[in-house]
Amino acid sequence: MRKLTITALILLASILGLYILYSVLSQPRRINPTGISISLEIKRLEDSLFNLRTKSEVAMFLEENQLLVEQFFGLENDQEKAQLIDKLYDMISNTSLRELYQEVQHKFKDITKLQSQLEYAFKCLKYYYPTFEVPQVVTFITGMGSDLYVSKQLIVISLDFFLGGGAKFRPLRMPDYILRTYQPQYILPKLILLLSQQFNIENPKDNTLLHDMLYAGKAYYFTKTLLPEVSDAIMLGYTEQQYSDTEKHQRIVWQHFIDHALFYETNHMVKKKYLDDRPFTSEIGYGCPGNIGGWLGYQIIKKYMQNNRDITLPVLMKNTDTQHLFTQAKYKPK
Repeated sequence: MRKLTITALILLASILGLYILYSVLSQPRRINPTGISISLEIKRLEDSLFNLRTKSEVAMFLEENQLLVEQFFGLENDQEKAQLIDKLYDMISNTSLRELYQEVQHKFKDITKLQSQLEYAFKCLKYYYPTFEVPQVVTFITGMGSDLYVSKQLIVISLDFFLGGGAKFRPLRMPDYILRTYQPQYILPKLILLLSQQFNIENPKDNTLLHDMLYAGKAYYFTKTLLPEVSDAIMLGYTEQQYSDTEKHQRIVWQHFIDHALFYETNHMVKKKYLDDRPFTSEIGYGCPGNIGGWLGYQIIKKYMQNNRDITLPVLMKNTDTQHLFTQAKYKPK
């Protein structure tokens, strides 16, 4: 009896070891970017703005932040600039918006963690892309006008969007399943997903659902590589329960795509059902979350990278050969 128990324990330990090894191998590779030096300062422009008192001070604020004026606001002439001065002055004079600013000040009094995580992400990016130049990063308040802006030169984080549950001010006209993702912990994954578009190459001639799924999968893999501590659930905008349930039932998801010949579907309306954010994917089941195509694309890309350990992140991001990625992944859930 004792011998059987020991054998069973050894078998259990072996299975557990294999599971841990598979979990590690299936995750994007982690690097140590400590030797990489970058300079990053997040400027709190909402503080600068809401401490202004006159239109002339607002005009001076815009003169001092030309990149914000040109890229974020997209001004093209003096008339538009005058209109923006009036708009910003009205913002800082508005009682409700000043109250919103106070709430942002309280919620985001300390952004040290946000800065350190973003600095780590940029160091990883510099490791893979040595020519990458750190953009100017600023925080701002737009009165729920725009949540994030990302370009090669500028990143704008509208903190008022990310106050989270319990805040007096929340984004308007958003369904709950999307509103849930506008909390502080979602700032960086949303930002890096947008940033990935600068490196993620697609094939404009490939209109298949599989192409779009793998494009999304590459974006998620890129984001997870730069933000390894962020959970897959948060990155995908799922609840932890949704992600866990999807992992458990991934064979059902896979079989649905096989049975309905979805991988090479080109109908735009059909593709939207599997790629859009939705409360659920009713075509599979009401327990299946939206963007299930993006989720599946991420699983396929992870498996591809697991099977091809010599492939680097830049090589993956440039790969537009949908069929190659799909077949070499050899993804098939047990």
